[in-house]
Amino acid sequence: KKSAFCFYCFLFMQPRAENYGIEAFTRNGFKSWKDGPEVFNQHVGKHDSAHNKSRQHYEDFKNQRQNLPHVFDRGSQKQEEEHKARLLIILGIVNFLILQALAFRGHDETTSSMNKGNFKELLDLYLGKRGEVIAHVKVFCLVLHVSFHILHLLLISFSCYIMH
Repeated sequence: KKSAFCFYCFLFMQPRAENYGIEAFTRNGFKSWKDGPEVFNQHVGKHDSAHNKSRQHYEDFKNQRQNLPHVFDRGSQKQEEEHKARLLIILGIVNFLILQALAFRGHDETTSSMNKGNFKELLDLYLGKRGEVIAHVKVFCLVLHVSFHILHLLLISFSCYIMH
């Protein structure tokens, strides 16, 4: 299970990403450790790579009021709203589970299971009330199936945020 995922590409993956290993770093997880440094460098790529664009979108999202491209670029406003909606849903659920000291995963997360775990059940409950974000979260659920490592990183980051 020792897999690596790209945090930036996972959250802000570009629609037509043409970069080496984008699937491995967002859905499946990177597992070929003997070629690790070389593949990581290829994934990051040059200045205009999909990874660097995703990283820039993350930085822009983090610093919205300080970012000049955010002020001038009205074409990506819809995309930013979609990313923000996705993050707010996920962080709200993560915040609730952390504050309640509840486990994220269930023992049986198959589609036929009656209880798929706290995170997925809360996500389903929330989606029942907010139909306009279903498309975004369905993509997240596909990625979530194999990317609990990223969820663990979110958990650590969010717990540090709460502690400070």
